[in-house]
Amino acid sequence: MSDLPTLLPPNARKVEYDLEQLSSRLQGMADPVAALWDAEICPVHLLPYLAWAFSVEVWDASWSEQQRRQVVIDAIKIHRRKGTVGAVRKALAGIGFRTDLTEWFETGGEPHTFRIDAFGDDVFEAGFGINPELFHLVTLILVNVKPERSHFTLRIGEKKGGTIETGVASCQRVKNCRVATPAVPSDVHQTTINVRANSVQRAISRQNHTFSLGDAA
Repeated sequence: MSDLPTLLPPNARKVEYDLEQLSSRLQGMADPVAALWDAEICPVHLLPYLAWAFSVEVWDASWSEQQRRQVVIDAIKIHRRKGTVGAVRKALAGIGFRTDLTEWFETGGEPHTFRIDAFGDDVFEAGFGINPELFHLVTLILVNVKPERSHFTLRIGEKKGGTIETGVASCQRVKNCRVATPAVPSDVHQTTINVRANSVQRAISRQNHTFSLGDAA
C-alpha cells in the first residue's frame, strides 16, 4: 500500500510520520461501534440490547423489524415527553397504530380520565389479531407513557369493509385493569377468566362492537 501525502515538515521524526499515516487510514474506515448505536442500521439481532440501552420499557420480539427499529428510534423523544398526549400518540404510532384520544374535560367525564381509540390496519395485515395479548401489550405501553394520575379506556379497531371491529379495555389507576377481547359467535359460551399477577386483577371476557365508519369519527 502506497503512503498517503504527508503534511509534516522534512525534519519530522519517523514515529510522527507513522502516526500520521495510520491516522489518515483510520479516518477512511467505517466505525462499527457507531453503527451499534444507530437504530436504523444496527444489526437486527442486536436491537433488543439497543432497546435496553435506550430504556424501551415494552418490547415484543414478534414485532416486525421496522416496528422494532421505530420503537428504538422514538424512545428518547418519548422519554422527554412522558405524561403528555404527544408521548401517548408517538408510543402507539411506533408499532403502527393511529389514535383518536379524548380527554375527560372534552366530554364532562371523571377527572383525569381519557378514552383512546387505536386503529392499526397495517398491524393486522401483518398477521396480528385483536386478542388479549394485543390488549395487554398496548395497555402496558399506555401505562408507561400516560400521566401517572390518569386512567383510561382503550378500544382497538380494525377496519373490515364498511365496518370497524373493536375490542374494549379499561385501566383505572393502573391497579384495576379490565380487558375485553372481540367477539365470539353468539352461540359460543361467553367466558370470563380472572388472572392475578403482582396484585393486579384482570378480568378477560369477550364482546364485539361493530359500527359504521361515520360513527367512529
